[in-house]
Amino acid sequence: MFRSTVLAILTITAATTGALARPASLEGKWRLNPAETESLPGEEQPAELVMAITKDDDQSFRWTVSVKMANGEVGSTGFVGAIDGKPYPVAGRPGNTSTFSWMPDGSLKQVSQGAGGISVETCGFSADMKKMTCNARQTDMAGRAVAYVEVFDRL
Repeated sequence: MFRSTVLAILTITAATTGALARPASLEGKWRLNPAETESLPGEEQPAELVMAITKDDDQSFRWTVSVKMANGEVGSTGFVGAIDGKPYPVAGRPGNTSTFSWMPDGSLKQVSQGAGGISVETCGFSADMKKMTCNARQTDMAGRAVAYVEVFDRL
């Protein structure tokens, strides 16, 4: 009885701590900071990458990423889902899904899966919510893993 009561209290405390640690809304535009970003080896860094988060609440999470490469080539991808630990499709990347969940420390964890493998990214936020630092690890289907860091500045 005592043991199950302690477990219940710890579970409630962990859930409450995670809920309280969640940062204020992420809505707005975030620009990749190339000077502080460590790209994947062999991958060209974009001339500009902007993530526009247009919805962030308990029911919905929606964003679009627009990319412009140095040669003028442009592209975009998007996500419509929720931060609930369930996979949702990624627009512009057929067969890919992403799962988002809040961690107890207030960081946002993204797990993306596709034909090429899996990527796990954990993003933390500065106290003033003007900087987002994402530590990532990408693993291909052969089990080869590569770590990288993306840093975004809020516009």
